[in-house]
Amino acid sequence: MAFQGSLKEIQIPDIIQLVSVSGKSGIFLLERGGERGEIYLQDGQIVHAVYNRLRGEEAVYALSIWSEGDFHFQPGVESDMITIKKSNTNLLMEAARRLDEWKILSKKIPSMDRIPLLRYEEQWKKEVFLSPQEWTLITRVDGQKTIEDLAASLGWSAFDVCKILYGLITQGLVTLSLSPSSPSFVSAS
Repeated sequence: MAFQGSLKEIQIPDIIQLVSVSGKSGIFLLERGGERGEIYLQDGQIVHAVYNRLRGEEAVYALSIWSEGDFHFQPGVESDMITIKKSNTNLLMEAARRLDEWKILSKKIPSMDRIPLLRYEEQWKKEVFLSPQEWTLITRVDGQKTIEDLAASLGWSAFDVCKILYGLITQGLVTLSLSPSSPSFVSAS
């Protein structure tokens, strides 16, 4: 039973749930623009996923926030690798939680290909307190790396980087750019 459709009509966790209940094995091929992801099922269980540099659970979570693109399920295709041991229920519940959280984050972070820039305003007189994670992230912001690049360089998920950036953007310490810019500090004016 091969089937396909648009992610505008149905979200990835719902599609996977539908196929996994029937105990099918196969691959979900997901495409959005030039991007491609794969989620493998074996007897209805999610066993492996790939998206860009991500493998396993983090790939499933990253693909689950896609709200557009196309999916195609090919039955009978099996993965050589098993990178996911979590039950579908736990995996899909976490994916749904992240999807809900992404709806909030996306108000300030429209996509993960944006480039974070540090903001600087000379008349700022407020003290800034950063958590260790915020500090680690800020030290990597160079005006060249995208959110995905930062995540890869830190070994963190892009989702976790977005959560930290959301707080920094809200505080007015960081802004996002579409393309690399120089210098890496942006005036707030």
